Amino acid sequence: MPLTSLVPDSWQKSWRKREVLDTYVFPVHGPGPAPDPARSLEDATEEVLDQMRRDYPDDLNERKHALLVERLSHPADRTLVICDEHGEPCGYCHITTGDTENARIHLRLRVGRRQAYLWDDHVFIAHRRRGLHAFSIARRLELLAEDGRTQGVTMITRKNTASRASYDAFGARRTRQHVFLKDRQRTLTFPTWVEIPAR
Repeated sequence: MPLTSLVPDSWQKSWRKREVLDTYVFPVHGPGPAPDPARSLEDATEEVLDQMRRDYPDDLNERKHALLVERLSHPADRTLVICDEHGEPCGYCHITTGDTENARIHLRLRVGRRQAYLWDDHVFIAHRRRGLHAFSIARRLELLAEDGRTQGVTMITRKNTASRASYDAFGARRTRQHVFLKDRQRTLTFPTWVEIPAR
């Protein structure tokens, strides 16, 4: 039976406009490339974020810059700047070690004691196709291992094939899927065996 047949008539319009996201888990000590030691992840500071806003205004707009600055004060969140072999800030990424919320889709996330949540990865357009996203994953897994954690968790929009490919290389396994109904500001969670096309 198609899942759409179980959706109430009053929700059909919302369902057609859905966004589908998937939760993945992956081992800290698993497959995937080792991080390039010439590159680094540096803890973000307001000064560096200001520099990134000036250097990449199209990639880092005022609203996103303000969000990144605000995150610096969250004790469970670690905002990291992705730096290339020349020390140039090329993007940002995050680690969270406690329960959190995907605020955009209003979904609470449980993060286990031996887990960490990797999220909001972004490489600026000018620096893409250089392996920097894969580097950011590999280096964060090293940081998780140093902290005694054994598993990473992430959530990826179904249509973001590039990010899915990056995490697949590290043994990512899909565990749940989420349907965000934007006009209702509701998120529904389903097991992976339910077939839900992206749109």
